[in-house]
Amino acid sequence: MEGFMSVDVNWSASDFNEESKNIVSRQLQYLLGRYRAVTMRVRVRFSDVNGPKGGMDKRCVVSVKLRHAGEITITGEGVSYFEVFQASFERLVRSIRRELAKQRDKPIRINRREVSAELVKNEHLTE
Repeated sequence: MEGFMSVDVNWSASDFNEESKNIVSRQLQYLLGRYRAVTMRVRVRFSDVNGPKGGMDKRCVVSVKLRHAGEITITGEGVSYFEVFQASFERLVRSIRRELAKQRDKPIRINRREVSAELVKNEHLTE
């Protein structure tokens, strides 16, 4: 189904509530709206590495499955969940842009010529 994107947000921290989940989901929908056609799935995982001790122990893992380019995963750590989410998501968007630019830079005609040349070469070898 073209344009369908699955969004899954999960955390192991007790200080998240349903409102926090909705805020993160809305931000994901808004920020990935531009890439909806090429994005199949988005997963966000929040965790508190050291438990409630405090410090730079909040972790966010953002993973995106693209239709034609595989999967991109970004991991970030910091003091607050939203700070880590924002930084991880910015890195993720840059990675998606870079991956899509790579796909656009591949000339279709040259690839066809290479395949055709291989087929002709293989035909000559089998004769």
